[in-house]
Amino acid sequence: MKHKRLIGFLVTILIIVVASYIGVSLYLIVNISNENDVLKQEKQGLVLKAKQLEDLLESAKVTEEKNTQSPTTKDIHIKEKELEYAKEEFINAQQYIPNFMPIAEFILTRPYMPKKNHYGIDLAGRIGEPVYAAASGMVKSVKEDDEVYGKILTINHLNGYETKYGHNSLIVVEEGDFVTKGQKIAEVGNTGISSAPHLHFEILYWEKNIDPEIKLKK
Repeated sequence: MKHKRLIGFLVTILIIVVASYIGVSLYLIVNISNENDVLKQEKQGLVLKAKQLEDLLESAKVTEEKNTQSPTTKDIHIKEKELEYAKEEFINAQQYIPNFMPIAEFILTRPYMPKKNHYGIDLAGRIGEPVYAAASGMVKSVKEDDEVYGKILTINHLNGYETKYGHNSLIVVEEGDFVTKGQKIAEVGNTGISSAPHLHFEILYWEKNIDPEIKLKK
């Protein structure tokens, strides 16, 4: 009887031990499985993040290439503004170049001859015919009784150029006035040392005379 109880007790102990072993094993298996699942999820997460970063990098490269190869709307707008400004500046600059014919109807009676001390050109016209500013600028001086050129005026074009208009019968601007290209500034006359009505016209560049015909032909 005692032996049966002892055997029963030992069997019970054995069952408990086996059950405990099985339980521990199952616990370890489950935990390992769970850990594997966690690691797998973390790995999948890292892979996903890496893929996202790769996509972002590729997108950035594509954007950079687009910006380099084809300008954006903003860039195009800026370039258009720059071109428009440059065009306006060019047009404005042209207003100060003395290439506008100072008389509408004329006959060239004497050309530019610096070796004979004639530093301009003589344009024959009718008394009272309008004389126009060859370019925009500031009236530098006005003389009513110059010994050689009679009524004469000088315009400073603010870019190194100056123009002179002599033998006028009337000057309609004053010293210090700002005049625009093509504006009437005087009337053809026969004042000073002159044998017939005409305009004596000179162009100077940085105080040196140049042949007016060179500019007027442009």
